[in-house]
Amino acid sequence: KMRHAFVYIALAIVAITALVINNLTINNNNDIIHHRALQTRRQNPNSKAAIAERNRLILSQKALAKSRHRLTLELSHPNATISQELSTAAQSYCDGNDLVEYPVPKYDACPPDSILNIIPSHGGMTNALKFILLGALLSFEENRCFIVSEENSHLHPDFKNTGVKKSYENGFMNHFFEEIGLPHDHPFVVEKMKGRPLPDVQVRDWREYWDSMRRRRIEGYHFQFNTSAYSHPLATANGIELKRDFLRHMWHLRPAYRDHTCQALKDHEIFDTDYIGMSIRRGDKKKENHFKPPTMSDYILEAERVIPYIFKNGQAVKVFVATDDCTMLPTLRQARPQWAFISQCDQLAETQMGYDINDIPDMNEEQREEHFRKFFIELYALALSKVYIGVAYTNVAWFAYMMRPNVDKSTFILLDRLGFATENALSHW
Repeated sequence: KMRHAFVYIALAIVAITALVINNLTINNNNDIIHHRALQTRRQNPNSKAAIAERNRLILSQKALAKSRHRLTLELSHPNATISQELSTAAQSYCDGNDLVEYPVPKYDACPPDSILNIIPSHGGMTNALKFILLGALLSFEENRCFIVSEENSHLHPDFKNTGVKKSYENGFMNHFFEEIGLPHDHPFVVEKMKGRPLPDVQVRDWREYWDSMRRRRIEGYHFQFNTSAYSHPLATANGIELKRDFLRHMWHLRPAYRDHTCQALKDHEIFDTDYIGMSIRRGDKKKENHFKPPTMSDYILEAERVIPYIFKNGQAVKVFVATDDCTMLPTLRQARPQWAFISQCDQLAETQMGYDINDIPDMNEEQREEHFRKFFIELYALALSKVYIGVAYTNVAWFAYMMRPNVDKSTFILLDRLGFATENALSHW
């Protein structure tokens, strides 16, 4: 019995050790690629599924190695223009002439007998703006005008006030941004809304321009976008080029918020120094079954790969951390005390513990102001970072990528999509 007991104990120790080694391997070797490799080794090595998975893993690892090599070349090349492009973009966002350089589209440039499109605001801020952008491009392509509706938007200050009309003029978008779409009191809108819902008005569902790759404007499609409301400066532009330019025309912070954002960027010396941008998303994403957030070790390991190529000759390592969960910062600072971690979390009156869209309607005016002022600074800082490290499952990444100038994709690292999955994700955004 004693011998049997020792045997069971020994087997348990072996199993626990194997589990720990397994977890360490996953945590320290790019979760997705290596975790799948471990799974493949457990399968029948001669099955079609195992062979296909092995081949895919090989391709993914090659793509990851190629991307990292391209990134090191991009950062170390003596004639690299990435710093200049990022600096130029930063200045253009904050020089006060953005409305001159990127004037708003001609939202009223549609025939009097055309249909009015209504584009609903869905989800959080970056999600809503993404679909408004795609809906706007579709509207212009159809030679139609559009309005933005916040009737069912969590972002609207009166979301929980039943019986109160959720007007755009008193809503979220109009408060923080220059007007997007026609004002709701525009004569064209007033006339069309008399006949709502048909034949003069059409509510557009976000799936119309997300399920269709062409209407999503992915990179593989090219457009000669020359409409009466907006024209791209290039005769032919791919989908990413089109969205990046149009975002600059469509999305402008109101002057007070722009000035506050740009002053914070100057205080962080965003315009003067190289830095890495980290986007750490927690909050309501942790409730999703498929969501497995990278650890802080994953962020640090990925940063350490690029640090030698960014911070040279004894230059201090600088990392801007954008996160909805400020409790992540102490972990990073404790792990790498020699690095300078910059974050708007240090400026908050209340520590943010993770973003949940359902919390927004319960915020008072002061809390909303603090929350979104922080968010604007984070978006600008992420977009202008020399290397971005984040995840694909948040629309913050989409928005920062579209705000970013046209620098090499390898400078935009998605921890949950390492390998060819990063290239694929960025191309299909």
